[in-house]
Amino acid sequence: MPLDITLDPSEECRFLNKVHRLIRRMVRRTHFSQQELEACLLIYYKLVNDDDSPVTSASPKVCGIRELSRVQFVRFFDRAFGIPDETTANRIQAALTSTETAFLSMESWVRMLSIFLRGTMDEKIEHCFRVYDFCREGELRREHMMILLRKSFIKHHEEEVEETIKDMIEMLIRRLDVDRDGVISLEDFRESVKKNPELMECFGQAMPNRSYVYAFSRTFLDKVEKF
Repeated sequence: MPLDITLDPSEECRFLNKVHRLIRRMVRRTHFSQQELEACLLIYYKLVNDDDSPVTSASPKVCGIRELSRVQFVRFFDRAFGIPDETTANRIQAALTSTETAFLSMESWVRMLSIFLRGTMDEKIEHCFRVYDFCREGELRREHMMILLRKSFIKHHEEEVEETIKDMIEMLIRRLDVDRDGVISLEDFRESVKKNPELMECFGQAMPNRSYVYAFSRTFLDKVEKF
């Protein structure tokens, strides 16, 4: 029985044959069963081949399949996870890839869904930190925090907003900078968030809201966590 009734069964079979090695590898690296991974990758395949999405000849291919473009990724985040902000989606995509790229691989896609839908506390903490560490320095400095927090404020009075952000940064540093060296490392962040989970997304959204995660999960997962 095909997993996706909107796809031609022979097309689905050809696709799954192309990615079977990736599926076998990712079963050991994610929180999904083999059938759930197949469903995850079929969603990816359909997004890549969406008739409304722009096609670029520069798109790399893996297993003969084009990779998901940044434009397609941003559109997916708006539709599926209720995150319409392009900057947020771009930072999340960048956190999932080890190199600067305008595309998201199938492997990165599967890891992202594994974290969002069934990730452990440690996996989610590390993901959020990577989203905030957009300079890839392994630490968050005051100037990074200023950039991250500016989007959270409506600019009625520029000077008042700047002072409010500076006060918030000082408060967050007091709560997050465990070793008191003036910057926030991953270890600082991890230790602080484990004590106070509400700090996980203190520098802005890095994960979908739970209601969207639940709704998306119900479309293909065998077991769905209730929130």
